[in-house]
Amino acid sequence: MDERRSVGGATRWACHAPSLSVLVCLLLAGCASAAAGRPAGHTPTVTASHTRFSAYVDTRLGFSLALPAGWTALPSPALRARPNIGAVALADPSHPGTLVLVSVLRGAGMAAAFAARGTPDSAIGPYPAFIADTDAATSRVPCLIRILLAGQDYVTGEECARDAPAHAAALTALLATYLPAAPSNAVPLKPARPAQEDCATAQHLGGYDPATATWGRMLARPRATSPAVGWGALQPGVFVCSNTGSPDRYLFQCTELVNRLDWELFALPRFTGHSELYFDYADATGAHPGQVRSLLPTGTYTLYDDASQGTSASAPAPGDLLIFQDVKSAAAGWRSGIRAGTLGHVAVVTAVDATHVYIAQENYNDWHYFLALPLTHTIAGWHITDLSGLPNRIVRGWIRFVGIGV
Repeated sequence: MDERRSVGGATRWACHAPSLSVLVCLLLAGCASAAAGRPAGHTPTVTASHTRFSAYVDTRLGFSLALPAGWTALPSPALRARPNIGAVALADPSHPGTLVLVSVLRGAGMAAAFAARGTPDSAIGPYPAFIADTDAATSRVPCLIRILLAGQDYVTGEECARDAPAHAAALTALLATYLPAAPSNAVPLKPARPAQEDCATAQHLGGYDPATATWGRMLARPRATSPAVGWGALQPGVFVCSNTGSPDRYLFQCTELVNRLDWELFALPRFTGHSELYFDYADATGAHPGQVRSLLPTGTYTLYDDASQGTSASAPAPGDLLIFQDVKSAAAGWRSGIRAGTLGHVAVVTAVDATHVYIAQENYNDWHYFLALPLTHTIAGWHITDLSGLPNRIVRGWIRFVGIGV
């Protein structure tokens, strides 16, 4: 359940693992389906005719996937994505616990980026692949993550559910139908027009009735300009929704907002772990690379330490993910290790000026969903001051996507 902490008479929220986006709580939320008491999942079978078969054909990149009978597809709006990236969420309407998200980055550098991961530990159809699953120790439910290389396409497929390991073979079979270009005998599906999800739609797709729900009210629209400059230079942003009083451990959490924004704006795959694990972190066994390194290809992101944790070569910028960690000693910094039982927090940078960085966030409270944090420049670089009041919470740094957004 959600973790509340009282600080100075105000209720602060510690953030949980993502709902895996709003796209059907979205489209990876076998997680939210289980939380809502619906079936945890259904193992699909991939069938295709030898002559003509139903396929999702991406309108941005032209790749295709043969889909099980009855499955539907919802592509990412990709509002700010470059032409070399596309994504689609795939769902079986009769079994909402089975949801898969596929993200594709295309380019001449993808083969080298894939090779930089090391020797592939698996194969999916004719493609070399890596398995990058997360488990209940790092996310609220297990998540299947498959990364494959198809020519110049770096393809990520994800599925999260309480019984996700039982779906591994089905996910592999689905991804094995991937083709960089659709064959002439494909019968393209006609997916619904991509749209940004508002709070009520997210609740409905998550299995709740917005008309009777006493939580999930809308806090801000995608083009909000206040408080604290709103979405600022990042417009359009996404809908910001309240998690106060929620029975759902995923919907409208801090990670849900970030994952939904990255899906709708940049067509990026979901980060499936706790927010404090996005950036490099330390625990009792030593330092570890954050999830951004295990999920995205090299060259598509840059990590910047907050000046209190290292040396930052660049100030934060709109679109960056701002990572907070709860560590054993704020004075000792991130290398002192994450405290047991903490989840951290993540926000998205919406604007920056000489003295402040402006952020958007969910599951902090219902007043500071847009917030200005003090920004100072020191000899080590840029430092952001955390205003949560939580003991030993640090600003770990910010993650910037490179060559993905415009």
